[in-house]
Amino acid sequence: MIIDILDRIFQKTPLIHALYMKRAAKLKRSYCLFLDKLGLLKPYTFVQWLATYKCNFRCPYCEASAGSPAENELTTEEARNFIDDLARMKVRRLAISGGEPLVRGDIADLMTYANGMDISLGLVTNGYHVEEMWHELKSLRYFFYFTSIDGLEEYNDRVRGKQGAFKHALRGLELFESIRVKTRMINTVVTPQNIAMLDEMLKIFSESAATRWVLTPTASVGRAAHDNQYSLDAKQLAYLIDFIAGNQDKMDVDLGESHTYLKTLYGKTFGKPFFCGAGLTRCAVMPDGEVLGCQQAYDSSLSEGNIRDMPFSKIWKERFTSFRQSIFPEYCSGCEFLGACQGGCWAEMQVQKGCLKSLYEKSE
Repeated sequence: MIIDILDRIFQKTPLIHALYMKRAAKLKRSYCLFLDKLGLLKPYTFVQWLATYKCNFRCPYCEASAGSPAENELTTEEARNFIDDLARMKVRRLAISGGEPLVRGDIADLMTYANGMDISLGLVTNGYHVEEMWHELKSLRYFFYFTSIDGLEEYNDRVRGKQGAFKHALRGLELFESIRVKTRMINTVVTPQNIAMLDEMLKIFSESAATRWVLTPTASVGRAAHDNQYSLDAKQLAYLIDFIAGNQDKMDVDLGESHTYLKTLYGKTFGKPFFCGAGLTRCAVMPDGEVLGCQQAYDSSLSEGNIRDMPFSKIWKERFTSFRQSIFPEYCSGCEFLGACQGGCWAEMQVQKGCLKSLYEKSE
């Protein structure tokens, strides 16, 4: 899209870059609202499908509270109908996550089916089953591969509840590099327990098959909703921002997408500018068919509709009205950072009723 071309140009122009970081979210939002008025707005970033809540890991801060599958997850036929609908509305990117998507029995067939409908795939997986399923996965077309490692090997395997998790995650990256998937990401949920490991992790990851490392403060949802032991305090958050800013020459490292607005608060201009595309350039279909602006809220009361009752294409076109207005929470009024964040992460607003600016203010 035009806005993406301009985005790349502005990021590479030093005189414009710093100013653009402070206004990018507002500009992108305005562009999306303009497309919506013309009836041309589509989820061009991707549609995310949480294929199952089933997972072979038991991470104590899992935002999805994953483990056992939900009782009413989409059937194979329903998933195929959903993919057909995406193809009809010319959605070209489907990001598949979970839970752990590779433990769903029909997932390889559904991924192959999506490719056959000219839909490229994003795969979000812990990587544990990638090698054993490689004969089914290697011939497919992907626009990104995304895996998670939350510490050095011993800690990561312990917190995941699965021996070998660390090695399998790195091996998965190598396999996707071998088929030339351009974007291969490691996500790390940063907690007080692993923040001191970041330097050693950087040494390992910079020599791995990853092309990008994203560092994400723990979200207060799922298993971490009522457990503050995994949340960063003001000093730790400031340290995280400085760590990322100070290692831009080592590898492509940044905050997780939902928290990149924090860079502006701390006066940093590295990486990409923040933009929450929930309900504008992307959305999520939950395991039971509920459609949310973003999966991170994990709250069916925020659903825009269910694809069992209404086609996804119709939900996208006729719902999401609250996302397509420039109306912000009262606490945003007068905020000097509003142009850069436009209210911040939508899911964070729903769950925490605010952004992380309060932690920034404590660190000053």
